Amino acid sequence: MVEGKVRVPGGEVWYRRMGGGGVPLLLVHGGPGYPSDPLFEAFEPLAREREVIWYDQLGVGRSDPIDEPSQLVVDRFLDELGAVVDGLGLDRPHVYGHSWGAMLGLQFAAQRSPDWTSLVCANGVASVPRFQREVRDLLAALPGEVLDRTFGRELRGATDDPDYRVAQEEYLRACVVRTAAVHLDPARMSATTFRTLVGHADYHVTGSLRDWDVFDELDRIRVPTLVLGGEFDECVPAHLADIARRIPDAEHVTQPGAAHMGYLEAEPLRGEYLAIIRDYLARIESRP
Repeated sequence: MVEGKVRVPGGEVWYRRMGGGGVPLLLVHGGPGYPSDPLFEAFEPLAREREVIWYDQLGVGRSDPIDEPSQLVVDRFLDELGAVVDGLGLDRPHVYGHSWGAMLGLQFAAQRSPDWTSLVCANGVASVPRFQREVRDLLAALPGEVLDRTFGRELRGATDDPDYRVAQEEYLRACVVRTAAVHLDPARMSATTFRTLVGHADYHVTGSLRDWDVFDELDRIRVPTLVLGGEFDECVPAHLADIARRIPDAEHVTQPGAAHMGYLEAEPLRGEYLAIIRDYLARIESRP
């Protein structure tokens, strides 16, 4: 295992390389504003068969902080992804992006024609406006008026009600992680990054991502792509199926029983999630 930092636009980002042999797998974590920590334990088993690389995006985790808000734009994060691939000398890697990381992967593949072996678009969307509508529909279908207790309170300026947090937990348990508890170190997170790009929450995007949409560019992707999601995912299966239909060489898989973070679910769901990815990478590598 090797750790270090690599220069990207705006500073240096921390990375970890583990394993060896095979086509390398680069992990692009979700967020924005969250570090790569949750990915490490889940994806460590894949390092027994190939090199796996984690990195913390600038501003979070062990990477340099972002001092200038003007750096919190999508293009800089795309430049960062390219700089990590080039700076670490990754030759035709598989690129796995989760959630926000999958959004970056889709846009990078559509606009910059990378020489990647494959892209795994995991639990990520292609249109934030559509995504918000879909998540609100999910919230409206949950018992206990969760939509009004979350989104409604945000609109009314009543988020100081203790039940607001309770309702958010109900939403997270239904649509994000259903079978396990998630623990994140606040010291490794960036509230500024989340507020700037997202705003309130996934179902109420008021930040700079509110109009982000790359659906019309997906047919330009020439990288073999796996579009992976969960049965109960806040990134609903219909949205992900539409992504796969627009990419010339893509597959869509919905994991039964899982939500948005399949790699954090309890066993056997976690193992099934990794097995789907492992099988896809092997099949792509076996092509002539």
